[in-house]
Amino acid sequence: MKLQISPIRIVKDHLTVWYEHGENVDIVMELKNLTFAKDSLQSISAFHVLDHFFEKEAIQALSNWHACLKKGGTAYVVVDDFEYISRKFVGGDIGIDYLNEHFSHPMYFTKDNLIRSLSAAGFIENEMRIWYADVTDMFRKNEYELIIAATKI
Repeated sequence: MKLQISPIRIVKDHLTVWYEHGENVDIVMELKNLTFAKDSLQSISAFHVLDHFFEKEAIQALSNWHACLKKGGTAYVVVDDFEYISRKFVGGDIGIDYLNEHFSHPMYFTKDNLIRSLSAAGFIENEMRIWYADVTDMFRKNEYELIIAATKI
């Protein structure tokens, strides 16, 4: 089974899970504690979910997702790229009002701290892939996004 965690359908042929009902939501579930059987999911694509958790909650969610994935299954984690957003702000490309409206979260991610969070949840760094462009045959990458695909071994 392939799963996406998002309030809208982004990836074709994936079940959509979110914490509340919505037009495109197939399953309503607690996002930090998915109740799928251990080792049962082929992939999880999480779109801007971890940004809305605090650090311990993010690691809890990633640990749960790791447990739900089959061996060889992949978690695609999409978050706002704090380094990119910071450069845009410091460079004057975006103002404080835009920053507060679009990128105000309890947690911010860089490549390094997202890798650390994934590692703390049980993923192996050598099995992580950073996407600098669209994820082939799945979804498009926005310039402000950081995407890491982590495979469970």
